[in-house]
Amino acid sequence: MVPYGLGLLALLLFLGLFPPTAPWSERFLTPLVALGAGGYLLWRRAFPWGLGLLFWGLGDLGWTLGDLFARERSLGALAFEFPYIFGYGAFTWAILQVPGHPPRLTLLLLPVGAFGLATLWQGDLGVDRLYTAWDTGLLLLLLPRLEPIFQKRFLGSRALWGVGFLLVFMADLTYTYLEAQGGYPTGHPVHLLWPLGYLLLALGVAAENQGSTSFSTQVVALGGVFLLPATLLAEPTPWPIRILSLYAGLMGALGLLYAQHRGWRHTEEERLRWTRFLEELARLSPRVTQTLSPEAALLGALGAAQVLLPQAVGLEVRSRRGLVGARTPHILPVPLNGDAAYLYLREPLKENIPPGFLSLLGERLRQVLKQVEWGTLALTDPLTGLLNRRGLEAELPKLLALSGRYQAPVSVVMLDIDRFKRVNDTFGHPVGDEVLKRLGRILQASVRREDLAVRYGGEEFLLLLYGANRQAAKEVVERIRARFRTERVEPIPYALTLSAGIAGGEVPAGDGQLEEWILKADYALLRAKEAGRDRVTLA
Repeated sequence: MVPYGLGLLALLLFLGLFPPTAPWSERFLTPLVALGAGGYLLWRRAFPWGLGLLFWGLGDLGWTLGDLFARERSLGALAFEFPYIFGYGAFTWAILQVPGHPPRLTLLLLPVGAFGLATLWQGDLGVDRLYTAWDTGLLLLLLPRLEPIFQKRFLGSRALWGVGFLLVFMADLTYTYLEAQGGYPTGHPVHLLWPLGYLLLALGVAAENQGSTSFSTQVVALGGVFLLPATLLAEPTPWPIRILSLYAGLMGALGLLYAQHRGWRHTEEERLRWTRFLEELARLSPRVTQTLSPEAALLGALGAAQVLLPQAVGLEVRSRRGLVGARTPHILPVPLNGDAAYLYLREPLKENIPPGFLSLLGERLRQVLKQVEWGTLALTDPLTGLLNRRGLEAELPKLLALSGRYQAPVSVVMLDIDRFKRVNDTFGHPVGDEVLKRLGRILQASVRREDLAVRYGGEEFLLLLYGANRQAAKEVVERIRARFRTERVEPIPYALTLSAGIAGGEVPAGDGQLEEWILKADYALLRAKEAGRDRVTLA
């Protein structure tokens, strides 16, 4: 619609400045534009704005007819001015419905409002005194509603109808000032500002209701600002009005250019944030040399989300009982193929969520959690949940690096279930599997995060205990043996026992030395079995 508005602007300027059509333009074009713009906004369901323009158009038409019949505008003729009253009421209602921010940059328009208040003290203005006071009040109401133009994303449509209102206000103010100075001269260029202002109001409100802002919207808004001083700087405009129009035009133009600059800068910053967000999502992929826990995946996804939403403080996938960060009352659901996933915010959102943000986050998180699940299956023993030999190979470099960094000893323990073959042969493999599961749970509960618990093969288990010398390792093994002895697995009638061999207890020089300690622990385990089982032997 805005490109058509450019053509209408050119037509209005031609009709208003072309000598044969200028008188007709001043008398009839202004009310026709207001009535047409009001009808258009009513059709677009912008009812308060449409009613305001419609009533103003009826008021302008009444003014034209009044001039034809030589009727003066005075308080005595207020009954004939009711369309203006209703129009001002509708515009007050419309402006109050528009959200805004505390005014800062828009306060630069206060001198324009102050001049309007000063005009009220001019000579006998009649009913125009009421209209000027109401115009000034609407301008003051408008300041906080125009402030969002300068907040990050440029609101070109709001700037457009803001410029339209400024043109109408300056036209009303100029008319009132001229009336107070001796009468409004027919044919004054100010009459162009009314139809131009009505047109920009309609185009801007319609564009804002559609949620669209185009380059042509910005061009029309800037063009309207530049037309303001261009129209009022010529004779016979009084010097105070010329200076005021120049100030209003300059402030409006600088404000729009600054708002566009902020909008362009915000767009560039948003593009960079999206790039960083996508890079952070890509880093969530598990690497060949490491395993990635679900918590680490959630932590990485939260860090990626914070690039675009800095107020994000927590992320949770409830089906996996995974939570990183903190829970808050402010929640954004993350689509995750049936799983309940939530992004927690420090405070409610003040802006719209970036389009596609939650879908991308959820899809990447789903992929990574699936990769973690596959990696876990490949590196763990499915029966006991402990690491398998492949998992040991993946985790061993981390343990060696940690031990070397802090010069902490590592003890190696080999465990074996005594007479496990008899359990399988006598009671069946399902019972043997249950015995292995019980021991797996005991080992998981007995080791720390830095330790490694591995199902080494069959009924053999390997422990790598970080920060433990051989005596400390023996104490850990004795607690494990005591707990295992208390386990009762039906239908086994006797207590289950363990044999163990321990080696190491020093800072390993490398993986070669650890492999040597594993062999020594295995040999110590063999000696424990030869000595009668149910005991611990140190290498």
